Amino acid sequence: MEQTRKMQRTIIGYIPAESPMYALHPVARLILFLATGLLPLFIEAPEYNVLFIIIIFFMLKYSHVNLSRLKIFLPMMITVGIIINLTYFFFPINTEEGLIIFSIGRFNAHFHSFMWAMSIYIRIIALLLASIFYFSTNRERDILVGFRTLGFPFIVSYFFGLILRSAGIFLEDYAIIREAEQARGLDVRNLSFGGKVKHFSMYLVPLFTLSIRKCEDISIGLFSKGTELSGKVDGKKRPDYLKHKMKLQRTDKWIIATIIAASLAVVYFDLVVDSFSLENAWLYRTLRHTWFNL
Repeated sequence: MEQTRKMQRTIIGYIPAESPMYALHPVARLILFLATGLLPLFIEAPEYNVLFIIIIFFMLKYSHVNLSRLKIFLPMMITVGIIINLTYFFFPINTEEGLIIFSIGRFNAHFHSFMWAMSIYIRIIALLLASIFYFSTNRERDILVGFRTLGFPFIVSYFFGLILRSAGIFLEDYAIIREAEQARGLDVRNLSFGGKVKHFSMYLVPLFTLSIRKCEDISIGLFSKGTELSGKVDGKKRPDYLKHKMKLQRTDKWIIATIIAASLAVVYFDLVVDSFSLENAWLYRTLRHTWFNL
């Protein structure tokens, strides 16, 4: 296997050992994440968000991310889809049109509710994939450099760094507890869904205990090193080696400007022109004409 296809373990998950995305400055990657994490919220039309999802998949492939790891999110995606559709089936919206797709007993599947559920679900998937893409193409130091370059206070970036490390430690502790139970012969696959939920809640006790203990260890370690939660040391600005090492290039600035301009254009066409509303969506109008000849 090529070296560019190999993954490496970090405290926030698995990322490619080498990726074309690493050529971009962390600020450009952070701006891209903010754009991909906000634009689906302004787009109701399902076809545009589907196109958005396809683009993210191409970006994941281009970045040498192992796409097979995405299957761990498949059960959650299916569960969310079922919950959203059932919610809008039993609690429909805009029922004045009287456009009913099918009925089960006294409950009717209204067309507008069905399309709105589809729109929300696809937006959630788009937001999830955008987050996966960002955390699969950024090392923890890249995220911190992005925050520091944008001028966030030292305590904010420091606190965010501790959150990332805590998340990684939490996942590692969870894996250790599961392996310990499996070594004792426990097989959760034979449990019912309710049993799995109850069993997972039992993990919270040892996990929170370990988290509190490690928080105390971190606190003692910071105190013993004389760390102060400020951007200054002895009244002078704290030197930032990573920020000095990774500087914004002209290409990064052009990419950031392009992302911001494209994002503002999407917001303009949504709020002013109303180009991305559900009622104006091609899929909405096509299905309405096909099913109800309207």
